Amino acid sequence: MPTFIVNTAILRPLQDPRACAVGAPKMLLNSGVKNLQVRSCYCCSEYGSAVFVIDADSRDDVLRAFSSVNVPVASILEAEEIKQIASAP
Repeated sequence: MPTFIVNTAILRPLQDPRACAVGAPKMLLNSGVKNLQVRSCYCCSEYGSAVFVIDADSRDDVLRAFSSVNVPVASILEAEEIKQIASAP
């Protein structure tokens, strides 16, 4: 199943990015789209946005799910994870 990075558009002033990152995965999974798994999400309060890592069958499925829960989408990128192990001394 492909992995997608979903960058939300700037959220409305009354929408807290952290609340979006916490609540949206539950809403996405309940949106009726099959074969969608939220792997992780990140929020950025300074820019008023959230980023999600999603496994899904297609970009269209991802867009349909986000549209159904009224989360604005700026971009959906198909991505491949390259595992890294790095640490600073």
